[in-house]
Amino acid sequence: MGLGIVVMTYSPEMTMNGTPDKAVVLHWQECRGAWAELSWLDWVRFQRFDEGGLSLLAGAKAGEHYFLVCILGASGELCNVIPHRYVISTDARLVHGFDGLEEAEREEACRIEELSSPTIEESERYQEFCARCFSVNLPPLHTVQQLLKAIPGIAGAQHGTACWNFLSAIGICRSSTRAN
Repeated sequence: MGLGIVVMTYSPEMTMNGTPDKAVVLHWQECRGAWAELSWLDWVRFQRFDEGGLSLLAGAKAGEHYFLVCILGASGELCNVIPHRYVISTDARLVHGFDGLEEAEREEACRIEELSSPTIEESERYQEFCARCFSVNLPPLHTVQQLLKAIPGIAGAQHGTACWNFLSAIGICRSSTRAN
């Protein structure tokens, strides 16, 4: 099990070889009112800290930053979208703990996650935590129109793939192929 927020770890091989196969990272640029593709190397650097604890995303201003890691299939179709929301302080530090959970809830979620056989109640509670973590990472509604122009492979997204969890959460529905 994993909380709705995916904490990705990156091996040195991934950063040296560039973008993993079929992954595209988009960054919402509020000043431009547009989503821009971010290189995998910049994404990895941003999630790490230098010796002073500063983020390494060039040009990032203080405030909220939204990112989408888009996973594409073999034919370039959208398979999954992992939303990320980060807050950068005025001194260029990443601020953590904005997953929508209180400290006690975060500890409870971690405890449940480590159980080999959680009870039905624990599983339901854990799913509640996952849903809250997911929802706080969603991009703002005013970014959705531009997202439709920028997100790769959306037209080929197959019914039932994980990307529809994200797409439906931001108000995008799969069109029907049946005649009315």
